[in-house]
Amino acid sequence: MAFILAALAAALVVTLFVMRRSFADSRLQQGIPPGTRLTAWTREANLKGWGRAGGLGVAAGLLLSLALRLFDDSAIAGTSLWLLLAATPVFVAGLADDFTQRVRPSLRLVAAFVSALLAGLFLDTWVNRIDVPALDVAFAIPAVAIAFSCLMVAGLVNAFNIIDGFNGLAGGVASLILVGIAYVAFKVGDLVVLTASLTAIGAIAGFMLFNFPRGLIYLGDGGAYLLGFWIGELLIMLVARNPQVSAWFPALLCSYPVCEMLFSIYRRAFVRRSHPGAPDIAHLHHLIYKRLVRWLAGPSGMQVRHEHGNALTSPYLWILTSIGVGPAVVFWQKTLVLQIGCIVFAAAYVYAYVRIVRFRSPRWWSLRRTPPGPTEKP
Repeated sequence: MAFILAALAAALVVTLFVMRRSFADSRLQQGIPPGTRLTAWTREANLKGWGRAGGLGVAAGLLLSLALRLFDDSAIAGTSLWLLLAATPVFVAGLADDFTQRVRPSLRLVAAFVSALLAGLFLDTWVNRIDVPALDVAFAIPAVAIAFSCLMVAGLVNAFNIIDGFNGLAGGVASLILVGIAYVAFKVGDLVVLTASLTAIGAIAGFMLFNFPRGLIYLGDGGAYLLGFWIGELLIMLVARNPQVSAWFPALLCSYPVCEMLFSIYRRAFVRRSHPGAPDIAHLHHLIYKRLVRWLAGPSGMQVRHEHGNALTSPYLWILTSIGVGPAVVFWQKTLVLQIGCIVFAAAYVYAYVRIVRFRSPRWWSLRRTPPGPTEKP
């Protein structure tokens, strides 16, 4: 517990420093006197530069906590520190784009593959099975295991970047998934994965104190990439080191970000006939914001409506994530059940997306404002 609190404290302090730098730079650029009360301009400024560098707090929390753990158990902490070192290329690439907005997506994708390759080499751990007998024999070929491992990690890296669209969304989803990883790691006695998962949860909590609900600092590409990489590698380690864990456990556990990424690629490439990596604002979280919660805040002004709608969007996706995490944690050994769960979740995701995009979502999906009382003015 002490090491988790250390991760939280380090993330909180570094995030606070980054946030203050962001506000100071914004005041300087816009000629706002020091000490001015924080208002809407702070959130607009957070769309670039220091305002998108919240990943620094998460990275600092991981680094400090794992470094302190070296004095308690060097073997466990050493493995996690090698993993954090391997994350450097993709984290730096994302952070550079947060500050410059000029790092090409192809370069960031290459950085994700490099980080995944380094992690596999440092830890000598690759995907060694997918629990499909006809295909598992291929993983005896090193090139196949390496390529699939890098593809899996790079996919999760980009999936978390895609879902990082609202206050607390990526951090909350990552925390729920890490809780699932920690639980199964505890069940099988994998202390390395258990420690790394709980440490990451502590680091995310320190960042989330400033990110949700107000959005005073954003996770940014660097932070989203770091979380996606961390989760991907922990899942590879958990399955590879523990044969009793089904290879389909990661698929159902991460079903929401994976479905979001795959459906986004399909929508862009086959529906819109555009580049699969082209950004858009038609993700499920955007639709939930626009059509289920944006109007909820009332007529107090557009900025207030945006802030309230932003904060209310993430819990929708946290619940959706839990629908995948819950069964995955319960049936982590049952391959067939997990496979069926993946199919059901994917079908439910597409169903929900289509209903919302066609303005046919059930009324109970929407939060409703309480009508004004007899003594209240509408």
